[in-house]
Amino acid sequence: MAMYSYDQVLSDVRQVYEQLNGVKAPKIDPKNPRFPLPKGVDPISLVQNEINYLNLFLLNSGMSLRLSKVPTWMPSSEVFETPKEYVIDLELAGVGKDDVQIQHFNNMLIVRGARRFSRRSEDAVYNSSDRVYGTFERLYQLPSSVEPDRLRTSWNDGVLEITIPKSTSPEKPDKEEKGDKRSAIGTSKT
Repeated sequence: MAMYSYDQVLSDVRQVYEQLNGVKAPKIDPKNPRFPLPKGVDPISLVQNEINYLNLFLLNSGMSLRLSKVPTWMPSSEVFETPKEYVIDLELAGVGKDDVQIQHFNNMLIVRGARRFSRRSEDAVYNSSDRVYGTFERLYQLPSSVEPDRLRTSWNDGVLEITIPKSTSPEKPDKEEKGDKRSAIGTSKT
């Protein structure tokens, strides 16, 4: 089992603090602690007890889902088509355009992103929050009649609309599938 260094612990604690509070974590100088340990206290067991307590708190409060790097929520969507295009609408209220990526590979459209917590002000005290924060991922099987290289995106009232034109030529055999195509919302045509 790999050792978990003190610097990694501090880095992880800062990241969790910033995600939970929405503000930068205060700087900590390990060489000059503000609250030194009393004599005779084993620092390793003390830190382990604090980590155990934090883990239990995060699990019991549901906060661990907010801090997870795996997809933690799934936005609602509508998929429809017209004679000329295939359209996917995703409800992404509170998600920034720069926090969404769209990829396509072998007629599969992959939409990934994250809703990030940001504190309204430093003196704001939250009484409750029902919003889900963290990463999301949606996969959509595309029909072979569309041209994903020509997809367009638009953003309106928290809804991301992905429009993919249908091919005007007869369908091509699957052997000519394109490789991994990536685009960020900010660089896609709208």
